[in-house]
Amino acid sequence: MRQRPDFDDAALARAAHALSRDIGPVEPLMPRPLPRAVPRRSWHRRVAGRTIGAASVIALLSVLASERRQADPQADPPVAREAAFVPRYAAPALAPPVWNEVAADRYRLGEATGSARVQAGLREDILTAGTFGVHEAPFLRLVATETSEPDGEGSLFVALARRAAEAGGLSVARTGERGQLATRFGTLDTVDATLADAEGRRACTAFRIGAALRLEGWLCAPLGQLPEPQAVACTVERLGAQPGARPSAAVAAMLAEPRSASCPPEEPATTAAMPTLRKAVRKNAARVRHSRPDPP
Repeated sequence: MRQRPDFDDAALARAAHALSRDIGPVEPLMPRPLPRAVPRRSWHRRVAGRTIGAASVIALLSVLASERRQADPQADPPVAREAAFVPRYAAPALAPPVWNEVAADRYRLGEATGSARVQAGLREDILTAGTFGVHEAPFLRLVATETSEPDGEGSLFVALARRAAEAGGLSVARTGERGQLATRFGTLDTVDATLADAEGRRACTAFRIGAALRLEGWLCAPLGQLPEPQAVACTVERLGAQPGARPSAAVAAMLAEPRSASCPPEEPATTAAMPTLRKAVRKNAARVRHSRPDPP
């Protein structure tokens, strides 16, 4: 190492000696200890412990708040008290109009038995022949409705389902082909349907016509067969007024229409769908054989 020409080691030693006398003895400088490294696992444990402690405090505060609300109902917020408001007056439910039974003295249909009921501006005459549970005979149900309001029954299926429920709790199990039939009252809408009750089912043809006198119902043929279309039309055409009845002018004009030539008026309504059953006449050709006594 190249030194400067004016550098004096002796002078430097003397200066150091004089400085030591002025400041006194000096302890040797030692390095400061570094902080001890904390393992990563212990750090996670401290964080988890703090989290568990905070959750415990929150749960404790919630329990204390709920107990206070139960002990003091007035402490509930105003929104909860408003939700529990009960009005002093509740509008009563409107009951359906009540039917009143009247004498069935307006319409007749062959051998069918009738009943009638009325409401305000509405009258229904129900004509029934046969029994649904007796499958060996036809079953007829026709509802004649007098009303001043327009027809608002909807589709034929809806009207059939409602009328079936009224007829002893019947239900519509299935519907089939739709059609129309010409009658003296106008065009008759029809649909093949299977009606059912708790004991069995029957194949029937439902019908409806929206004339001055609404006609709805069905005809079921015996032995599980569908009635012939002509039988349905003739059954409806046999509807007439009872002797001495005074229907409205529109209904009277409707019932005065001439009947179809294919529907004899004298045929009973209950046999319209009944097929003609012919019993085969069996001739007993067996002869009585006489036994002769043996000769002596």
